Amino acid sequence: MWIPTDQEVNELILINSDISTPVRIEHYRKLAPIYLDYANEYCNQALTSDISNVKVFIAKAIQYYTQKAGLTARSMGTVSYSYATELPSSVLKPLKPFKKVRW
Repeated sequence: MWIPTDQEVNELILINSDISTPVRIEHYRKLAPIYLDYANEYCNQALTSDISNVKVFIAKAIQYYTQKAGLTARSMGTVSYSYATELPSSVLKPLKPFKKVRW
């Protein structure tokens, strides 16, 4: 499992134009390996975090779920929230050149 370095985490934070705080650094450090695994599964091949498109995907995926962008519905009476479980195509777009068809 990939463990991101401090420099890699700071690059991901800069891609999203976020402010680097200790809480945010730890948040990115924990989620980055999960989204790299997601990218590997989506593309049907082993990708590395050195590829710039993969870095952009990881940063945008973390941002998508962090900023309540996945929120699709909200109710006030008896409090109900609905979230999208799939990443939108705009977040997955950087991975398209690496996607391989599985036979």
